[in-house]
Amino acid sequence: MALYTTNVYGDITISDEVVLMATNHVALNVYGVVDLASRRLSDSILDLFNRVSPVKGVKVVTDKDRIYLDVYAIVKGGINQDAVKENMESEIRYKIEQLTGMRIISLNVHIVGVRL
Repeated sequence: MALYTTNVYGDITISDEVVLMATNHVALNVYGVVDLASRRLSDSILDLFNRVSPVKGVKVVTDKDRIYLDVYAIVKGGINQDAVKENMESEIRYKIEQLTGMRIISLNVHIVGVRL
């Protein structure tokens, strides 16, 4: 699906892939995040060939003007995981809502691993 809205400039459509790639970019730029975890087999296969999937580690579901996000992250060892998780949630929520003009209804950050 995609996000749809209307404002003074007309109708705006934002695809799920745009939200997915933007979320991926924001998540990787949070301090303490090393990588995002593969959610699909195709992402794991790309990793074997040293290729990076731009949509790895993020699941996006949209409904009209609402966004539901799940992010699967690998964090750096020796850093407070709760602090990284909270920082990640606030950064993603702020930047994606500013980018899309839509509300994030559900944002779940999952720390699935630690890399030293």
